[in-house]
Amino acid sequence: MKQIVGPLNGALGATDPKSGEISCGYAPSSGPRFVDIALHDGDLATRKKRNGGKAPVELPEFGSDNFVNPDFNGWVNLNTKIGISARDDPQGPQSIEAVRAIARKALARR
Repeated sequence: MKQIVGPLNGALGATDPKSGEISCGYAPSSGPRFVDIALHDGDLATRKKRNGGKAPVELPEFGSDNFVNPDFNGWVNLNTKIGISARDDPQGPQSIEAVRAIARKALARR
C-alpha cells in the first residue's frame, strides 16, 4: 500500500472474518483520506447494476464486468475480485488511478 499511496497514518483496521466480511482499511498521510479493500464474491454484472452508478468506468484490464464507480456515495469504488474504495476531496481521476494501481498490485500474478 505504501508503494502506491505513500506513508500511512495509524494502524490498519480490519474486520473479523467471522463476521462474513473480509476487509481492511488504510489511512494515508496524504492523497486519499482513506482506502478500504474488501474481498467480493458473486456476480460482477449484478454488482454493476446495483453499484455502478450513472457512468461506471470499464476496467478491461481486469476482465469483463469489472468497473469503477467514480462517485459511489462520495467515494471512488472499484469492483473486481476485490473491492477497493478511496475517498479524496474532491474525488477525481487521481482517485481512480490510485484504486486501479492498488488492484493491479493486489491481483498481479506471481
